[in-house]
Amino acid sequence: MKICIPIQVRTMKEAKKALILAKKHADMAEIWLDHIKDLNIADLLKNKPLPVICVCKKPAEKGRFKGTNKELIETLSDSLRHGADYIDVPFSFRNSKLDIRNSKIIFSFHDFKKTPTLTSMLKKAEEMKKAGADIVKISVMAKSYADTVQVIALAKHLQSKKIPHIIIAMGKKGALSRILTPTLGGTIMFAPISKTKSSAPGQLTVKELREAWSLIKQ
Repeated sequence: MKICIPIQVRTMKEAKKALILAKKHADMAEIWLDHIKDLNIADLLKNKPLPVICVCKKPAEKGRFKGTNKELIETLSDSLRHGADYIDVPFSFRNSKLDIRNSKIIFSFHDFKKTPTLTSMLKKAEEMKKAGADIVKISVMAKSYADTVQVIALAKHLQSKKIPHIIIAMGKKGALSRILTPTLGGTIMFAPISKTKSSAPGQLTVKELREAWSLIKQ
């Protein structure tokens, strides 16, 4: 189970410093390419100090990329060519042409307003795997603890099918999904170094997540 630090910064200089800091605290880093104004992907990934997931998101997914869909895919493709270990691709882009020979692909689905039914989430996850996802990522908003239970049930089901996954219930009421993920077959969980660096609602810090996981192991 790996901890991944999200990096949302505005300049290349900040991104490089953040990667070095992430190396000291976690296993991986998630770089939001759409946030970097002076982006140079080749330079950014040339001497990366730890494995990285590259993402490029539009405002609908809380990102800042304002180009066309084609340009978004080109940006992700460029990160593949220059050594990204994983790319996070919105599942709606599943039919885009991406060369994934040297990287692994995370197909992702987000719902920032609600938790869909368990049946619909299971169907989505299985479609992602069938489409070629190395890791299935589903992140939804938990408005109640019952929603979180649904998300945990989804993770449990994917674990039984041996489908690598990142399953998250966002929001304060979804924290349990982040804490229990090592026991549910999760592969990666996102955690910032500090609360001010969170990239999604309800994220626990690296310190909080490690402390919670240590209690589970006892």
